[in-house]
Amino acid sequence: MIRNTLVSGLVILVAFVVLANSASADLLFDSSDVLNVTIEAPMRQLIRKMERKPEFDAVLRYQDESGDEQVLPVKLATRGNSRLEACEFPPLRLIIDAGQAGGTLFAGQHKLKMVTQCARSSYGKDWLFLELGIYRAYNVITDYSYRVRELRVTYRDSESQRWERIQPAFIIEATGEVARRLQRKSIRPPSVKVEQYSAVESANNLLFQYLIGNTDFAIKRGPSGEGCCHNGRVLATPGTQNDWVALPYDFDQAGLINTKYALPSEQFSIRRVTTRLYRGFCSHNDVLEDTINLFNQRREGITAALISPELKKRKFERSHKYVDDFYEIINDPGKLQEQILNKCRGPRSASVRKTNMSSVE
Repeated sequence: MIRNTLVSGLVILVAFVVLANSASADLLFDSSDVLNVTIEAPMRQLIRKMERKPEFDAVLRYQDESGDEQVLPVKLATRGNSRLEACEFPPLRLIIDAGQAGGTLFAGQHKLKMVTQCARSSYGKDWLFLELGIYRAYNVITDYSYRVRELRVTYRDSESQRWERIQPAFIIEATGEVARRLQRKSIRPPSVKVEQYSAVESANNLLFQYLIGNTDFAIKRGPSGEGCCHNGRVLATPGTQNDWVALPYDFDQAGLINTKYALPSEQFSIRRVTTRLYRGFCSHNDVLEDTINLFNQRREGITAALISPELKKRKFERSHKYVDDFYEIINDPGKLQEQILNKCRGPRSASVRKTNMSSVE
């Protein structure tokens, strides 16, 4: 009996710790306030060696709500592919020791992707704020999305008192945390059939990709030798083979952002990333009317999230026009038919072929 009592107590303690860590993990992304942080690391070495994806000991500092400074030992690593080749400053990964993070905003976190300002010029800031806005706009559409937290980062070189940069950045919720929040499980199957996906969430995802002008993704399979997907992760209810959801991420190739290094894939018949190409599936066209209605109903929130007041005037105006052009397409029956319905992938069912989209407003 004593042994059973001890085991039960241990189970309860473990469950309490897991729940406490989960609740703490939410704290970081529950707020939309800008978090001011200082990162001290061998920054010049990290930048010089960034393509080798080095990992360095670092210190992260921030002030908590009471005004006290919190000091957290972390590791800092570079990550990514195209950005490592194209950017002056690399995207980063924060690696956090759970034993060190208790009682801080970063409790319950382990590895966090950090999107940084690629170029020091003003367009580098525009790119960052537009990508931040893309994540937030998708939050407006669906809970099946990564949350983000904007940072204002002071980078200091731990080996030189004279090297310092202050730049915006943002961190992305870990996939495991998204899965926990939505009571799902993250899986990496070699490939996924279209019919295994939730039609509603796939329609949300693929129409959103069309909105932002992004083709740099795949939700049926990932790169050779890797699990599904490219720039997406699959969430499933444990034990099921359908109603799966693909979580999209990495939007730096989107036409809305239009980075200087963005190029459309050779497999598509478009010359510029700003040219939209619908990559949705014909089998999901029967839910597309509801999806378009959702986008229309939440247009104000989507637009406000996408287009930051931090953008330079010219980029602000061009981004507004890009979004307005999308809404003109989905609300014009002729343009909708020509540019979306006629471009869908895969076979159409009889019910889909008879779908009348003229009622969309």
